[in-house]
Amino acid sequence: MLTVLSALLVLAVVLAIFATMPVGRRVAVRLGLRDWVAGAASSEDVAFLLARCGNDRAEMARRLEAERARFPALTEAEHCRRAIRRVLQEQRED
Repeated sequence: MLTVLSALLVLAVVLAIFATMPVGRRVAVRLGLRDWVAGAASSEDVAFLLARCGNDRAEMARRLEAERARFPALTEAEHCRRAIRRVLQEQRED
């Protein structure tokens, strides 16, 4: 019984450490745990940006990459918010 409990505790610690690493963050985002990853854009922000890009994932990725190139020190969440602001500004101008 104590061995199983110890194994579960070790597994939890290893997963917690893995989740703090960049690779672990990418895995968590791909698993749909985006809202639990520090610095990641929220699911709502990503869905909103995707909708504003006409559900074109390539367009959304292009916009995010443009923000990433302009401001490399920002987090994914900040890049997403900047891209959303830019899309809304472009739509207001039209």
